[in-house]
Amino acid sequence: MYIADGHTHCDHSHDSFVPAREMIENAIRLGASYMAMTDHCDRDYALIPAFFDVPQIDLKRHFAESHALKAEYAGKIDLAVGLECGYYAPADKLYAEILSKYETDVVINSVHVAGEEDCYYDSYFTRGRREAYGIYVRAVLDSVKADFPYDVIGHIGYVARKAPFENRALRYEEFPDMFDEILRGIIARGKALEVNGRGTGIPYIPEDGILRRYKELGGELITYGSDAHYPQLQLIHFNEVKEGLKALGFKYLFHYLSHEPIAEAID
Repeated sequence: MYIADGHTHCDHSHDSFVPAREMIENAIRLGASYMAMTDHCDRDYALIPAFFDVPQIDLKRHFAESHALKAEYAGKIDLAVGLECGYYAPADKLYAEILSKYETDVVINSVHVAGEEDCYYDSYFTRGRREAYGIYVRAVLDSVKADFPYDVIGHIGYVARKAPFENRALRYEEFPDMFDEILRGIIARGKALEVNGRGTGIPYIPEDGILRRYKELGGELITYGSDAHYPQLQLIHFNEVKEGLKALGFKYLFHYLSHEPIAEAID
């Protein structure tokens, strides 16, 4: 099968220290035919005082190095140049401006901030599971309607990654109405849903109930992303994702070049 990792990070992101070349070489060793360089563009953080100290991406460096590597590795691996934009409605115009200036292959739209707090941190969960998860799901719903050009909705279920709760995975049945609106919105806008290999007590997110409902509603565009920030996580749970999607009846995994979804059969 064509192995494509649509979500990776390197030292262009504030939370990775691994050079891009090392990530690319490791992806090739692992048998990948495609890798998207989707480093964090955190204009959400830039507008929230609590996160002013988080370093912002050097966009000139990111795009110059990424495009140079894409050309250098042509014929060895298909590299996509992109960004992961942290959704926050007041940042939409900033993302739109950035994306009008730089050439990209793929843009991931991901929620990290919900209610002006990053739901990665313990303090977010003092409100309890129902409220904490509900605020996050509402933010994901808002993100689907984002006013900047994106291709993929990233890592639905991120809220559970560091949640202190037992059986912490975010399930469809917890917020079925909002999930239906999210999934219908993704489909209506022609966007893709990412299956992220960094699960939360399960091998991948979103969990099967959400993916099953996406398919029931007519969703087909599915990407895989490891969300790796260092080589040890590259292609994490790729086989589990492939088998899980096959069991749910999906026929293809997609990856993006020049913002066009390319289908590869799940064998």
